[in-house]
Amino acid sequence: MRQGRPGATIDAAFHPPLRKAIMHRRTALVAASVILALATAGCGANKSNSDKDLIEVSIATQPWLGYGAWYIAQDQGYFEANGLKVNLVDFEGDAEMLAALAAGQVDALNVASHGALHMIESGVDASIVLLEDASTTADAIIATGDVTTVQDLAGKSVAYEEGTTSDLLLNYALDQAGMSVNDITKVPMGAAEAGAALIAGRTPVAVTYEPYITEAKSQNSDVHVVYEAAAKEGLISDVLMVSDAFANAKPEAVKGLIKSWGQAVDYYQAHTDEGRAIIAKGVGETAEALATAFDGVQFFDLAQNKELLTGEYATSTLPAVREVAMTAGLLDGSAEPSAAINATFLP
Repeated sequence: MRQGRPGATIDAAFHPPLRKAIMHRRTALVAASVILALATAGCGANKSNSDKDLIEVSIATQPWLGYGAWYIAQDQGYFEANGLKVNLVDFEGDAEMLAALAAGQVDALNVASHGALHMIESGVDASIVLLEDASTTADAIIATGDVTTVQDLAGKSVAYEEGTTSDLLLNYALDQAGMSVNDITKVPMGAAEAGAALIAGRTPVAVTYEPYITEAKSQNSDVHVVYEAAAKEGLISDVLMVSDAFANAKPEAVKGLIKSWGQAVDYYQAHTDEGRAIIAKGVGETAEALATAFDGVQFFDLAQNKELLTGEYATSTLPAVREVAMTAGLLDGSAEPSAAINATFLP
């Protein structure tokens, strides 16, 4: 899963409408194997006479709505207009995407910020070229009873998925309160299960994300938010990484991808309802079911990328992500944040 985004362990009784999204993820893996078989024959190469003027690009992705601008770019024809034929290849988790990028089976991938640093630590020659989205209220620590502050987590059982964005958020919140995970009782489980456990009273605290936050609050009036991702801008964020070999060989394709993203975000901002419908269809859900999730995610346009990718994200946000991920045991710290970014393709 996308370092803690909806995965195959979802409890259908907890959120039945999302079963369709999960089925989309599972069946997408079959399609992915076919696409990858084609991609291995030569990623980024032109494939047919009808597409002879288009550069083919394969992007590894997962059905997380934060990557949704790519669905809009596909739907609105921005890829073709920018000289590209793009294959969005769905994967189950980051490990599979890392392997595909390292093997040259895909040219780029969508990944959480700490996942990008992990890939560089793992020896994958790739760079962050685009800041895609950040969670504001879509990731949170939620609780019942008298747990109203992070300090109240001391000695409590906390359900969350280790190694994911939930792990990252929890560690950051505890650190800001002068605490650590040693001050709580870990209850490892998936994000959907964590929300269900909170509703059922099996744990007083859960770290999860939308739509599970809203679902938990709707099913139990005692559930409330203790801490949100908005407390540290960009901590829970996603980026586009591109293979250095592909970027060096096809710089215009990278520029075309970035331009397509920018056009798609502009479309979303101007036609939000239509944009949400396109994205929801892409991840196998309805816009209504994902309404609260959309509200908790910020998409970054190209103007914001020019400001942040060489500014605050590079100098403050990504280093903070690395420090928190190191504390959580998710990174060893060998990847230098500023060296992980290549902003030269931005217009």
